[in-house]
Amino acid sequence: MRTLPAALSTCTAAALILAAVPATAAGAAPSAAASRAPHAVLIGGNLDENAEILRAIVDLADPDGAGPAKARIAIVTAAARSARTPEQAADPTLNNAAANGLYYSDLFQQYGAETYAVPVDTAVDYPGDAYRPDRADDPAVVAEIAKATGVFFGGGDQMRYVRTLQDCEPAPLEAFTSCTDSPVLTALRAAADRGVVAGVSAGLAIQQGADMVTGGESYEAWRDGATAGYLDDPTELGYLPSGGFGFVEGVQIDSHFTTWGRQGRAVKLGLETGHDLVLGVDETTAVVLDRTTNVGRVIGEHGASLLDLSAAREADGGVTGVRWSYATAGDKVNLDRGLALAADGSTAVKSTGGPVADRSDIWDSLEGDGGVYSLRDLARETVASAARTGSGTSFEASPQFRTTLTREPVTRAWSTPSGTVSFAGLDLRIEVVAPAS
Repeated sequence: MRTLPAALSTCTAAALILAAVPATAAGAAPSAAASRAPHAVLIGGNLDENAEILRAIVDLADPDGAGPAKARIAIVTAAARSARTPEQAADPTLNNAAANGLYYSDLFQQYGAETYAVPVDTAVDYPGDAYRPDRADDPAVVAEIAKATGVFFGGGDQMRYVRTLQDCEPAPLEAFTSCTDSPVLTALRAAADRGVVAGVSAGLAIQQGADMVTGGESYEAWRDGATAGYLDDPTELGYLPSGGFGFVEGVQIDSHFTTWGRQGRAVKLGLETGHDLVLGVDETTAVVLDRTTNVGRVIGEHGASLLDLSAAREADGGVTGVRWSYATAGDKVNLDRGLALAADGSTAVKSTGGPVADRSDIWDSLEGDGGVYSLRDLARETVASAARTGSGTSFEASPQFRTTLTREPVTRAWSTPSGTVSFAGLDLRIEVVAPAS
């Protein structure tokens, strides 16, 4: 049975002070010695065929450091819907489990890796019987995975991974307390331990332990709270108590993070499930995590967030005391200590700007423009402003929520050598400003 991780007592405000440490240069291949430790590559979504991220996965799938030709990646795409026809399954431009297996196989082969598309998805009567749930017990599939030195989980719906690769009891999702691995998942775990486990979007979410998010938006999360289970309304905040596959423990994980304004839902879920640390990864961005040290470096286009909830307190429908750190390419994160660490060569950001303009859709609502990094951009303006605070309201009203960011004495902000702005220890507060009518 999985249990909630212990409180991370070291996630204090003092622990978030900027620490300048050497970091692997963006795009540089990891050394052979480093690649022998098992790693996780946590991709926030929209891989966009990013060469730096793909190269990192292939390099880490070569545990002996002998070159990409030694990397063999098992590709799992069961989070996507099943193909309805053999023609759909054979078309790598479509979005279904079989087609996605073809697409990712070709993609990783371009970087020198061998691949094996794992033929398991939610199909029951797939034409040709190629992809089906009972192949999760197939010795022939297990034997193929036994040759792999890495695993890649594609995007879609993370609950499909649970349904195809595990047996969970009892049947109601909200009551799941324990899940048993299929033979295929057991083989995938062994392959991940030989080199790397990577995943994008749902493939990121499935890597966490207890209380895996199953859906929801920030506004509905604060209006209605979290509910255990897999909910009919995708905007309602749901979670699976038994969690994901547990490749990365001790932290809740969320995808498409500042891209889709998910800071609000992540804070709410962490508070209701007793997690003191959340890791959120943006689109076309990855955290390359050493699973033995729990230290990772950020690569890609945007950033990774750490939300420290150890001192957070809920009151009057909102929350105070959340500390937010945001690491970008070249920076590192330490998940054991809740630290965001500056890339070597970073320079401090001086707070010289004027007042920060309020935002009217701070959580990037699906009803608004969406996907425009509103809260992330507000944070960057706040750490560079002499005004010290910035705020914005939810797009929805009745009730309406305000998020306020405050630069405290412990807050640090820096510009990385690539010119992006990162920060650590920014205070985040959520409050109700207009009650329900």
